[in-house]
Amino acid sequence: MYAFRFLLLLPNYHTTNMKLMYIFALLFVHLLKFSASCFDIVTIPDEDLLYLNERLQLHEHMSREDALNSILELENYYTGLKNNLHGSPSEMVDKAWHAHILNTKMYFRFSKTAFGRYLHHLPFWSGNMEEATQFVDNIQMFEKLNGLGIENINETVWTYRSKTMTNDH
Repeated sequence: MYAFRFLLLLPNYHTTNMKLMYIFALLFVHLLKFSASCFDIVTIPDEDLLYLNERLQLHEHMSREDALNSILELENYYTGLKNNLHGSPSEMVDKAWHAHILNTKMYFRFSKTAFGRYLHHLPFWSGNMEEATQFVDNIQMFEKLNGLGIENINETVWTYRSKTMTNDH
């Protein structure tokens, strides 16, 4: 309320109507900005972060930086899923998700807390092609997360393809 009183005292706005128009314009701009970035953010608990960091470095042979970036983007991926975005994780995000799932008690607790239910991982294989392609479209998850308003997405984590994944031997 103090800020609004301050605005009413501005000398450039001589009439009450002009002051009110200025206030409403400011409110509109702030509400527009707020609504554009209003989404449910999923945060991976600290214990899970420590486990994932260690697991990715030891078993996926990721550098510390790659492991941390993969975990941050897994958090962004979870945020996208929480906000009803459908799409596949990148190779690096998928490795982090697999590592999370392997610690079943930890993942179950996280999943129930973050999503209110167990979040299943649906791999693509010939036996579930119809189910796996149900939500497939031509828009990459990276672009969808950007569209949601998530800032500072690591594009490298979303676009990296290992040689074994691309069959470039």
